[in-house]
Amino acid sequence: MRIHPLTGALGAEIENVDLNNLTDQTRKQIEIAFHEHLVLVFPGQSLTPATLLALTHELGGPGETPYLQGLADYPDVVPIIKAASERSPVSFGSGWHTDFTFQSEPPSRTLLYAQQTPPHGGDTLFTNLYLAYDALSEGLKNLLAPLNSLHSATRSYGPNSTLQNQLENMVITKETDEPPEQAHPVIRIHDVTGRPALWVNPTYTLRFENMTAAESKPLLDYLNQFVTQPSFTCRVRWQPQTLVMWDNRCTQHCATSDYHGHRREMLRTTVKGARPKGLAG
Repeated sequence: MRIHPLTGALGAEIENVDLNNLTDQTRKQIEIAFHEHLVLVFPGQSLTPATLLALTHELGGPGETPYLQGLADYPDVVPIIKAASERSPVSFGSGWHTDFTFQSEPPSRTLLYAQQTPPHGGDTLFTNLYLAYDALSEGLKNLLAPLNSLHSATRSYGPNSTLQNQLENMVITKETDEPPEQAHPVIRIHDVTGRPALWVNPTYTLRFENMTAAESKPLLDYLNQFVTQPSFTCRVRWQPQTLVMWDNRCTQHCATSDYHGHRREMLRTTVKGARPKGLAG
């Protein structure tokens, strides 16, 4: 197994690995690399929905995937499709976010496998939330340490959301009533590494607990801008048969919508996670 870091911030390409035939030693090496680099890129993988799901089970089992329709034979495997003929250029996941933070136990990691990619564009950006936390001033760290923030699916899947209208080849449902809010620590402690991460995102984080949206907005806007500065990020360029796995406990990601008129087809699974813990436990 060979590891090639993508940037100094996060991300690594893993070569000489067949994800269909992993030894115990290779699994351990992958886990070590995963917690060091947070985003792992595996090119040249021949995966089917069945083998992708089997890999997901090896990593801890699939998480719940509300709002998105999976494959008929593999409901935990969600096709992410943007057809060349679609009217809207908007792609799925095109705003900065961490996956499904509106859940009480958000997924620990996400696996995304490329079946068909455009000739150019369609990249995915990632940012390192460990580095974002480390770069905060001591005063701001102390301010954020005891805080929770409230997360909700309302912007993407609430009654007034329009996501399903922009993605013509995906089956996306939305709530008829306002979805519930879920409180999580602003500073999340990773359950494996023990490192703190700045754990808010502009897609699902609505406000701080016990504060109004208006009161929360200035600081949330600052934090959302802060975490995506270039020195914390990497960019993954997809090729067919590439699998990317990322850690939702310490990263955000953002799809690009720059391939209008070309087809992009992916398969997505998530691995179930634990309830986030903050500095106070």
